[in-house]
Amino acid sequence: MQWMELTSEKFPEAVKECERLCLLPFGAIERHGSHLPVGTDQMTADAVARAAAEKEPAVVFPSCYFGKIFTAKPFPGTVALTRRLLLPLLEAVIDEIARNGFDKVLICNGHGGNTSLLHFFLRTLLDERPPVRRVVYSTDYYVLEEGPRQRWHQMRGSDYGGHADEMETSLMLHMRPDLVRMDAMTSVEDGLSRDRTGHLPGLSTSITWYADHPTHYAGDARAATAEKGEFLFNACVEKVVRQMRAIKSDRITADLQYDFYDKCEDLNP
Repeated sequence: MQWMELTSEKFPEAVKECERLCLLPFGAIERHGSHLPVGTDQMTADAVARAAAEKEPAVVFPSCYFGKIFTAKPFPGTVALTRRLLLPLLEAVIDEIARNGFDKVLICNGHGGNTSLLHFFLRTLLDERPPVRRVVYSTDYYVLEEGPRQRWHQMRGSDYGGHADEMETSLMLHMRPDLVRMDAMTSVEDGLSRDRTGHLPGLSTSITWYADHPTHYAGDARAATAEKGEFLFNACVEKVVRQMRAIKSDRITADLQYDFYDKCEDLNP
């Protein structure tokens, strides 16, 4: 079920039917090499969430485009909101989802740059009791589970990737082949790390990703195919479906979270 397609009268029924679970597709708008559209992450997140909700009932919230993507600001088409806005905006959206009756929200993350943001965000939710009871979960659905990961290792034609690579390009060839420009792909060398921060072993800086991948392309997408993309897409969807079912049966996390809030408040009665 799509949030935007429900009438107000049908909304309470939808909340009940999906056992109060809402999916929030979360991605980013950024350059994906020279051959993929800037909306690749968002299109994938939205498609995976929608397909998962067809297999296991849930309401899918409109896509949240505003991910952490400062490293792509030099490239046209990128949308990078300030860090001072990202977390409050995400929390406000989730509070509104909860206010409408959902006590479980699963963020379906389609952008690798959001992973660290979401880890931090989830922990900040312990700072104070929310206005409406809810638990927030997140998944990096593109991190394949053991079986599909082994199968992908056998299928793939390249062993280096991370952005606009064989995996992402295959997914887009499956979902939106009309937006993929295989003829515009740059040289193989362009997708390799420049290793300009290799002199800092085990260290990270704010410029590390851009320094190593100045064209925002990491990998070799030449071997991408729609057939590989179909396999990857189905693997991502099945992972989310299993996670949705685990969330629906979860009776522990909410109690632990609200017991935590109670104990914090007991310190300052």
